[in-house]
Amino acid sequence: MVHKGSNKVIGTCAFVDWSNQHSKAEVGYVLNKNYWGYGFATEALSELIKFGFECISLNRIEGGCDIDNIGSENVMLKVGMKFEGILRKNEFIKGKFRDTKIFAILKEDFYS
Repeated sequence: MVHKGSNKVIGTCAFVDWSNQHSKAEVGYVLNKNYWGYGFATEALSELIKFGFECISLNRIEGGCDIDNIGSENVMLKVGMKFEGILRKNEFIKGKFRDTKIFAILKEDFYS
């Protein structure tokens, strides 16, 4: 992600894993904390989802966030992803196992 006003790189948003066989991909995004709350992550993720369904014919796009990351959860909900569940203690972060919330959007959701 590049800030239009300053031409400064402020984050990333990309497919971090995908399966051609199952027509699905996982999204990941990171945004410089100074730019939180301005809609940049929402805008980038929205465009990535559009690209996934319209250009590479995905059927499912999924993503996850730490159980306490309300900002990331809100981004995924704003772009139409639905909460699907919690992966319990699936990541080891800062010396302890953490839960991950899983969200997804299907092609049929995107076009409805």
